[in-house]
Amino acid sequence: MPRFKVAVLSLGYESYETEREILSDVDAELILAQADCLTEEEVIASGYDADAIMVREAPVTAHVLDSLPRCRAVVRYGVGVDNIDLERASEKRIYVANVPGYGNEEVSDHAAALLLACIRTLPARERALRQGRFETDISEQIYRTSGKTLGLVGYGAIGRVFLRKWRGFDPGRVLVCDPALSVENAAADGLELTDQKTLLSQSDYVSLHLPLTEATRGIIDEAALRSMKPTAILINTARGGIVDEAALARALEKGWILAAGLDVFDREPLPPDSPLLGVDNLILTGHVGWYSKDSVRELQTRAAREVIRVLTGSVPEHWVNPW
Repeated sequence: MPRFKVAVLSLGYESYETEREILSDVDAELILAQADCLTEEEVIASGYDADAIMVREAPVTAHVLDSLPRCRAVVRYGVGVDNIDLERASEKRIYVANVPGYGNEEVSDHAAALLLACIRTLPARERALRQGRFETDISEQIYRTSGKTLGLVGYGAIGRVFLRKWRGFDPGRVLVCDPALSVENAAADGLELTDQKTLLSQSDYVSLHLPLTEATRGIIDEAALRSMKPTAILINTARGGIVDEAALARALEKGWILAAGLDVFDREPLPPDSPLLGVDNLILTGHVGWYSKDSVRELQTRAAREVIRVLTGSVPEHWVNPW
C-alpha cells in the first residue's frame, strides 16, 4: 500500500509521468481522474480518499472541501485560484498553493508576437498571397516599431519580461501605469510612470499585463478605447475580463484604434456569437500564450514539489491561503 494518494483532477496534459516520478520519492500514488471534474460531485468522487489534489479549473468549493476527509493540500496548475474557496480551506487547515511564473517567457513572447503580427498586418498579407496577390506595393497602415511609444498597463513579472524583449525594437518612450510602482523605481527602469488615461492617449502600442480583479474588470471600455490614437494597437495576454469585448469590436470596426491582438477572453472557449469573430483587424488566439513544452514541464514539476512539501510536513513555497 502506498503511503499517500494524490489525485489529479480535470486532465489536459500530454503525460503525467513527471508528477508520478517526483511523487514516488515519498511513496505517493498518483491517481488520474476518469472524468473532467467540472462539477462538485465529480471532484468529490475523484478526490474523496486523496491526501492531496491537483487541479486546473475544477471547482474546489466549501462543499467539496468539506467532503474530502483526507485532503491536506490543493495545488493549482497555474496562477489563478478563483475556483478554490480559500477561506474554507484555511478554516480546515488545507494548504492551497499555486505555480506563479512558469509561463512568463512564453506569455511575453506571445504578447510580442501578437504585437508584431498586428504591426506588420501578417494575417492580411498571408491571406493575400494565398489568394494569388503577390504584393510588392501595398497601402496598408503599417508603421515601424522603433521610435514609437509603448504603454504597459501593469508592470508585474510578465510585463517586465515583455519590456526586456521589446527594448530590442528601440521604443522611443515607455509609459507604465501600475499603482504598485513608485516613480523612483519606474525611472530606474527607464520608464515614465503615469495614469491610465495619459498612457492610453499617448501610446502607439499598448500591452496589458495586470490581474483580473473587481478594480480592473472592464477598464478597457468604450471611453478608454475612444481616448486612444487611431493608429494605436492593443494587446491582451493577461485576462479577458479586463477588456469590454463588444466595445473593442466597435472600436476596431469604426477605426477608433488600428488593430488588436487577444489571447484571452471574458468567456472561454470564445462563444461562436462573439462580436470579435467578425472583425478583420483583430488577431485571436485561444489562450495558448502560456504554452511550450518547457513551460508545461516546469509547471508539472513545481506543482508536484508543492504537494511533496505538504505531505512531508513543510509549507508550500507558494502558499496562497496562509493562516
